[in-house]
Amino acid sequence: MESAPKMKSSRVISFDGWVLHAETGELTKEGRKTRLQQLPLLALDELLARPGELVTREQLIARLWPKGVVDFDTGLNTAVRKLRVALGDVGEVPRYIETIPRKGYRFLGTIDPPAEVVTPSVPAAERESPPEFDRRAVDRRAVTPATTTSAARPGVLSSRRGVTFAAAFLVTVAAAVAAWWVRRPDQTAAHGMTVRLTGFQLLSPDLPATIRETVDAELTAAFSIDGVVGASSASAPAPGATHAYTLGGTIQRDGASIRVITRMINERSGEILWSNTSNYDGNEVSRVPRHIAVDAGNVVRCGLFGASTYHKPLPDSVLRDYMLFCEGHWDPNLRDGRKALVPAQRVVAAVPDFSWGWAAVAGGYWKVALSADSSRVLEEARASGREAADRAIAIDARNSEALYIKSMVLDRHDWIGREDLLKRAIAAQRLDCGCEYHQYGWMLLNVGRTNESLEQLRQANDMLALYVYTPLNFAQGLVIAGKPDEAKLHFDAAIDLAPNAPFAKSLASFKAVQIGDVDLLRDPTLPISDEVRAALVNGHRALASRDSGTRAQAIEALLALTDAQQTEGVAKLLAQLGANREAFQIAARIATTTEYPGPTIFWDQRMHGTLADPGFPSVATELGLLKYWTTTRTRPDVCDKESPPPFCEMI
Repeated sequence: MESAPKMKSSRVISFDGWVLHAETGELTKEGRKTRLQQLPLLALDELLARPGELVTREQLIARLWPKGVVDFDTGLNTAVRKLRVALGDVGEVPRYIETIPRKGYRFLGTIDPPAEVVTPSVPAAERESPPEFDRRAVDRRAVTPATTTSAARPGVLSSRRGVTFAAAFLVTVAAAVAAWWVRRPDQTAAHGMTVRLTGFQLLSPDLPATIRETVDAELTAAFSIDGVVGASSASAPAPGATHAYTLGGTIQRDGASIRVITRMINERSGEILWSNTSNYDGNEVSRVPRHIAVDAGNVVRCGLFGASTYHKPLPDSVLRDYMLFCEGHWDPNLRDGRKALVPAQRVVAAVPDFSWGWAAVAGGYWKVALSADSSRVLEEARASGREAADRAIAIDARNSEALYIKSMVLDRHDWIGREDLLKRAIAAQRLDCGCEYHQYGWMLLNVGRTNESLEQLRQANDMLALYVYTPLNFAQGLVIAGKPDEAKLHFDAAIDLAPNAPFAKSLASFKAVQIGDVDLLRDPTLPISDEVRAALVNGHRALASRDSGTRAQAIEALLALTDAQQTEGVAKLLAQLGANREAFQIAARIATTTEYPGPTIFWDQRMHGTLADPGFPSVATELGLLKYWTTTRTRPDVCDKESPPPFCEMI
């Protein structure tokens, strides 16, 4: 199997406070760490090699896809966008990466000079005998990424004998390094579980041959480099009787669609553990590799991570059911998530001491609660979910999945209990999906601790950028924090991960409403009714007008919408137009009757005028917020402003 392009060399590069470990893709600044996926990493490496110079699109494409790729223009745009997000280069004026229209990109930062390796002169008394050979030092140098581009230089030797010994030493070191390289440990050994990528067979001759390589690259990127579950491109399974799984399938045209069949197989038994058939738009061939990576990557990671926690290999029949749970659990269509429950129940019936199986049952009930059609079904699902989570925690107190899922089936206003469980989940065992950080970030956003929330949501997005709700919720947090420019990139990332065109259009309309993008709101293909579209567009136009009559008409049109049409976007626009009382009333109804967006609607900077409403303390009490703040001795960020709203005096 052909591998994706590699880094040119192993080195560390510093620029403007950032430190890039080129070999691992780790990018750090001021304690914040992210790990670049392969294509953004290669793009950055190419730009850093030519600071201040134009790097053409053709040069970047040749570096990222040396053997060609489907729709490389879209792929390059996506890679550069992800790189900008990682660097926080999201403002109107670029800080690091400048776009040269229709030509390419230029790196604007300042690269720090590499540190010189200073080698002291060898004293004369020591030059007469060969130096000590420290194999441990050689091994450390061999396995540690280089921190400089300068090679260590031997001390100046004044005699021919010294030169001979120095040469012998260097030969010995080189031999030791070569021996280590031959015997080096398998790079996948750090993963508790590894799936071997066997490739996707193209059954239609008109499909581009390069799609296979692109699928492999996307799948490899879908698994965290330092996570429990990893991907391998090895040609054969590791010897022995340990677990061995493969992931592959077929791709073919089927009328106007492209049909993809994905299979995960137990190589030891030959049993198919998971098989999924998906149909994608036949006009979007270039998006198929990303769809495969998202759909298969999330399910396989979920299944093998859970299997890795059990003290012995799960029987094929049990792992097959657990994979079906994962398929339902990670379905972006939340209403379909309820199909995760039944296979999870079969798992614990077969293996009752499997803690993560009970967490799966809890997760299944959580998804049932999310789509409940009545309060009775909602409360019964939550109660059953809590019971299943308690069973999981009783078996394994460090089951972070059970802890975070239990937090989601508590009373939705029990912020104290929810935070306690989420903190325990984060402290227990890190999940490859970053789900505990994601849910803790969303919980903090609800209680008004926006800055802390963004730290958690950013961590989750760094760990799992290939799940639609991870960048979507991060984008929501950025909008609330008053950072719409940065939010745009994450909205776009979420749209790029949508499973189908209608889902993508729905996300695009959500983005348009959230950031007030008038041009996007005008798009007639978005699922926005004519009445709502006209009211929103006119409202945003009125914001730029100084005419009180125009604003009054815009407010009147927004208030004329039905309750179902008066979403959080309408409330925020009313607040911007100065109708704080009306905005508060709509926000209060939304916050007290829905879990999403819930109380987050009040913490958007555009809504701060509504927090002075006399009715807000009552709503905050009903939502459990005042109890949370007074008990935990915390405050929403708005209370730290120069002119905090009156309710802050109650905390």
